[in-house]
Amino acid sequence: ASRSPFPRHFHESFAPNTLRHCDFPVFSGKYSATAYLDATAHAVEDMCDQLETTAGHYYREEVKALFFHRPFAMMPIQAAAFMYVRGMARGTHHHDELRSLCGEAKVEYEDVLRETSMEHDLFGSLQKQLKVSDPFPNTRQCAKVLQKSEEFAELLKKKMSLGSSLIEHLGNLYSAALPAWIAAAFDEAHRTGIELEGQPMVAVGYGSGDAAEALPIIAAPNWNKAAQLICVEEAMADGINLTRPQYETIHDGTYTQDPLFDPCNEFIIKRVGNVYEPDYQDLGVEYYDYIMGPCPVPKPKCFAV
Repeated sequence: ASRSPFPRHFHESFAPNTLRHCDFPVFSGKYSATAYLDATAHAVEDMCDQLETTAGHYYREEVKALFFHRPFAMMPIQAAAFMYVRGMARGTHHHDELRSLCGEAKVEYEDVLRETSMEHDLFGSLQKQLKVSDPFPNTRQCAKVLQKSEEFAELLKKKMSLGSSLIEHLGNLYSAALPAWIAAAFDEAHRTGIELEGQPMVAVGYGSGDAAEALPIIAAPNWNKAAQLICVEEAMADGINLTRPQYETIHDGTYTQDPLFDPCNEFIIKRVGNVYEPDYQDLGVEYYDYIMGPCPVPKPKCFAV
């Protein structure tokens, strides 16, 4: 069964008359960021353990590109720096480098080692304290300092820049964030002549506070034949820059001015239901329609196959 539309909980005839439990998500930006770092770091570390390699060697020497679930542009960068520090702490060959970084960050080297080795129950801690606590303050402080270093900037350029300039315009795509970045990377590699066949890469997925998974991936033979059909730049070519008032009224559902574009050969939300009666309810239900061409302005052509 599908979930009932969220707007019904704000309807005057519904909310006062129900004692049923509501499964509204509890939002905390600090908790979400900490959960993301914790889950993705452990997923990557588990993957490296299974591959019988160290994170430092794997990312510096073996991997061609890193792709993360990307709710916003800085989150993968913060995660990469966080994992980098943990990688130094978990390994045996970079402790001098870690000591130096701890000195710059003004934290104790032993505290970073302790945070890396301890198990943390983020949700359990939240339930007991009824507030968000950070179990990695020293590690995160080191990661902040690391992000400003030339060495880390070079790592980002080599391992996490492919496709990033294209995907940064898309905002938070939720479950599509990771595959969209991979698609943009393959698109850019095809257009710029970067060879990916057989190159080791990593995809790090994350599911809204639930779990993370890190997967080693490679590009299959003839990958570019499929990549040339992605065409991210063409898909973004007709984007409309909104003013702040336009964005706010569209977001709130109160926009009443002329349409900003004429849809053509695409789905639209024709209307949103507003009926909440005993015999019929469609409050908050989106009704879709498909608008057929011909289009007044031709769509940009993709790369020739």
